[in-house]
Amino acid sequence: MNATSLTLLQALRLSSTSAIALVGAGGKTTALYQIGREYRQGKPLVLLTTSTHLGYDQVLAAEFHLVVHRGSVEETLRRLPSDQGLICLTADWDNQTQRWRGLDPEMLQMVARYAHERSIPLIVEADGARGRSLKAPAEHEPALPSFCDPILVVAGLAALGRPLSEEWVHRPQRFAELSGLRLDETISIEAVQRVLSHPLGGRKNIPTTAKSHVLLTQAEMPEAQAAAKKLSLSLLERFDSVIVASKGQPFRPSTAVDFRHPYRILAAYEPVAGVVLAAGASSRFGQPKPLLAWQGETLVHRAARLALEAGLRPVLVVCGAEGDRVAAAVADLPVQVVWNTAWESGQSTSIRAAVQALGEKTGATLFLLVDQPFVSTRLLQSLVETHAQTLAPVIAPQVGGQRGNPVLFDRSTFPDLLRLEGDVGGRGIFARYPLQWLPWQDERLLFDLDTPEDYQRLLQMDAEDA
Repeated sequence: MNATSLTLLQALRLSSTSAIALVGAGGKTTALYQIGREYRQGKPLVLLTTSTHLGYDQVLAAEFHLVVHRGSVEETLRRLPSDQGLICLTADWDNQTQRWRGLDPEMLQMVARYAHERSIPLIVEADGARGRSLKAPAEHEPALPSFCDPILVVAGLAALGRPLSEEWVHRPQRFAELSGLRLDETISIEAVQRVLSHPLGGRKNIPTTAKSHVLLTQAEMPEAQAAAKKLSLSLLERFDSVIVASKGQPFRPSTAVDFRHPYRILAAYEPVAGVVLAAGASSRFGQPKPLLAWQGETLVHRAARLALEAGLRPVLVVCGAEGDRVAAAVADLPVQVVWNTAWESGQSTSIRAAVQALGEKTGATLFLLVDQPFVSTRLLQSLVETHAQTLAPVIAPQVGGQRGNPVLFDRSTFPDLLRLEGDVGGRGIFARYPLQWLPWQDERLLFDLDTPEDYQRLLQMDAEDA
């Protein structure tokens, strides 16, 4: 996993002003200020606040700190500098907790209305974690404002392999109840996954209509990065994306957090769909290529199976000519059959049918062609990993200077894919986007089945290898 130039806003796919809430542990305040600084690249004013508490040091990284009193919210907002500033808003100082109080719901609503009317980003820290890497929410947490969307759930990976104790986890007893671990038992990847996915854990109080993301921090070491990748596969069933971040230096619990030090975004994992294009009549070939047998299965079955094994979800098989037979060939696999009744009008109709069938949470899709049998699970996973590290709009394998298949298309390209017409595939939009190349060494990837003679060559290869 390599560092990339992705910003946190890019990883969250936030291109416009939003009201964002942060919950969890392991670096919420660092993320709060990083999102604020990134917004400041294009916005003169950014508001930061909390619905709970902020420590004395936590407000110092803001350019301005304003104390808001009940009954004077509107007056305070009118005094905001209109031209520039990363401004932290809190209520008054709490002598008992030695922290700044957060704004109550009514005050937050007034701030949110002010920000929305002026297109000002608003970022809210909605719970506390006492500086621990992980936490489980108390009964009163998190205090999520109703206007916030998206929600960013933060969790620190430094606690993995550590004992479930107060040193690493805020509210360890509650974490134990949600995870199934015992106190002082070693914290595992599975335990973190269970707590983050639990409706009383990481998912607590998140509206079903809001987008939700996980930010896994403290991924400085290769072991933590591998754990983050494994975690993402399961967390994507409940969250829109999983972002992996490092601070560039090994995590040291004794070192004070520098809220001005940005995260390095290593990857942004999103659901990547697999689309098997199998609607054509193969008229030039003379028989339906999706139903050709190779190594004990049909080519359409092989493509769909490899997509599933690579972790692509969902996997769609687009059927048209010979549709019933093609659908029957993949009936034993957990795939979605998409019927293209306009298949005679060319490949663009299959692409449009597939994109229209994809859900809103799909971050990208890979289009697989059944007549290119040397696509491997490893290649598919490498394309997905490259997308996670770059969020590039179009990613294609390159073999000896030639473009290969399959090609991955980011969701930002979907509107253009829906405008394709005629017998043209995804290459019809290549001119509109920079291609990200994935170097690949297996020259067999360029082999495709254009003629019956090619099919005989493929069978002969098997005979020679036997």
